[in-house]
Amino acid sequence: MIKRLLSITALLLFGLSASTVAQVNIGYMNTQEVMAQLPGRDQVEEELAAFVQERQTQLREKATAFQEAVADYQANMESMSDTEVQETEASLQELNTELSEFNQSIRAEIQQKRSELLSPLLERVDEAIATIAEQKDLDFVLNRSTNSGNTIVFYASQNQVDISDEVISWLNSNAPASN
Repeated sequence: MIKRLLSITALLLFGLSASTVAQVNIGYMNTQEVMAQLPGRDQVEEELAAFVQERQTQLREKATAFQEAVADYQANMESMSDTEVQETEASLQELNTELSEFNQSIRAEIQQKRSELLSPLLERVDEAIATIAEQKDLDFVLNRSTNSGNTIVFYASQNQVDISDEVISWLNSNAPASN
């Protein structure tokens, strides 16, 4: 009797879960396509490129100063005392460490700037996805591929909904006013 009751309960739970799964609506989109056509993306890329160029110029200046100090040391090393050689080498090592730390800080600044500039755009993409998904009564929206182009959705039946074009259209029609 208990086995029969457990079997009926398991069958009912399976039936309920199967009917629930059948009601899930899934859409997908191509993030790369959306990002390529995202309003404001070109301005962000230009601003980021200018920021990167400025930081690279600063790094080049420091690297040139370090190289000149090394060349000066090498040119004058013969006429230096052992103490001066040791002090100069220590100084050059310190300059090299500072240059390396400066390079790392520039990389961090660039990453932060990229995040700062892209954040509002990505928030708009999220808003567009949510709006379209709600309009189409989708439970999930999957990314068609990764940023590196690797496919995530290997198959989508003809019944599945690709919302890429609608997200792009929404973003274009809801683009913030240019400054």
